[in-house]
Amino acid sequence: MKNVLTQSKDTLQLVTVLIILCIFAAFLSKGVFIQPVNLTNILVQNSILMIVALGQFLIILSKGIDLNAGNIVGFTSVAIVLTQGYGTGLSVGVTLIAALVIGAITGCLVHFVKLPAFVVTLAMSQIVYSITKVIGGGAAVYTGTDGTPISPVILEIYSVRMLEIPLPVLMSAIAVAVVALYLKTTTGHFVYAVGGNERTAAISGLPIARVKISVYLLSAALGCMAGLMFVARVGLGDPQAGDNLTLDSIAAVTVGGASLSGGVGKISGAVIGVLILGVLNNILNLLNVPPTIQPAIKGAIILLAVYLNSVKG
Repeated sequence: MKNVLTQSKDTLQLVTVLIILCIFAAFLSKGVFIQPVNLTNILVQNSILMIVALGQFLIILSKGIDLNAGNIVGFTSVAIVLTQGYGTGLSVGVTLIAALVIGAITGCLVHFVKLPAFVVTLAMSQIVYSITKVIGGGAAVYTGTDGTPISPVILEIYSVRMLEIPLPVLMSAIAVAVVALYLKTTTGHFVYAVGGNERTAAISGLPIARVKISVYLLSAALGCMAGLMFVARVGLGDPQAGDNLTLDSIAAVTVGGASLSGGVGKISGAVIGVLILGVLNNILNLLNVPPTIQPAIKGAIILLAVYLNSVKG
C-alpha cells in the first residue's frame, strides 16, 4: 500500500511539472502553445520518441540500458526503403525479423555471456551503424535497390487521421497499450523482480533468460516501428535517423522516474517523461537556444533526474 501511494505521489509530481512547463510555454508564446493545433503537433512530433522510449523503459526496468536504440531506428528505416521492391508487407516483415535478430543477439550477450548491458549495446550500436552504412551506400536512401519508390501506404501515415486523431499519435498510443499489457503478464511482472534483484529472482526460480531476452526483443520491435514512422515522416531512410533518440529516450525514462538501478518505474512515468521532454524542446526553441547546446541541457536533465531518484531511493 505504501509503495502504491509513493508511486501515485511521484506521478502527481510529474504531472505538476508538465503543467508548469505548459504554462511557461504558453506565456512565452503568448498563448500560441496551448492552441489545439500546436498541442496536437507536439504529440505528432514526439510519437517516434514515445515508441523508442517505451523500449528503453523496459530495458532500464530490467536493470539494463540500450545505447543501440537510435541505431536500430536508423537501420530499420534504411532496410524498409531498400526492400520496397518486395512489397510493403514483406519489406516491413523482413525488416522486423532483422531487428528482432539484433534484439535477440543483444539479449543473449547480456544474459548468457554476462557482459554488461552498457558494453553490449554500445558495441552493437557500432556494429548496426556500420551495417546500415554499408547496405545504404553510406548515405540516405530514397528508393529500393531496384529503384522502387517508397509505397504511398507508408508515406500517407503522417497525413491520415482516425477519429480526428493523427495516425502517428494512435500508433504511439497502441505501443503504450501493448507495453502496458506486457507488464501485466507474468513475464512483465518478472521484469520488476529481475531488475530489482536478479540474484534473488534466480534463486526463486524465475525465468531470467526469458525476461531479459524478451525486453530486448520488444525494444527492437518498437525500434522497427519507429523506423517505419521515420520513413513515413521524411520520405527516406537514413543511417543517422536515430542520432538523438538514444539520449532522448534515456532522458525521458529517467525524468519519468525510472531508476537506472532497475526494478523501479511506471509506464505512465515514461509517457509523461516524453511529454515533458517534448514541451521542454518546444520551450528551448521558443527561447532560441542553439541546437548545439540543447543536448548538453538534456544531459544535465538526466544527471538531475538520476540524482533525485537516488535521493528518493
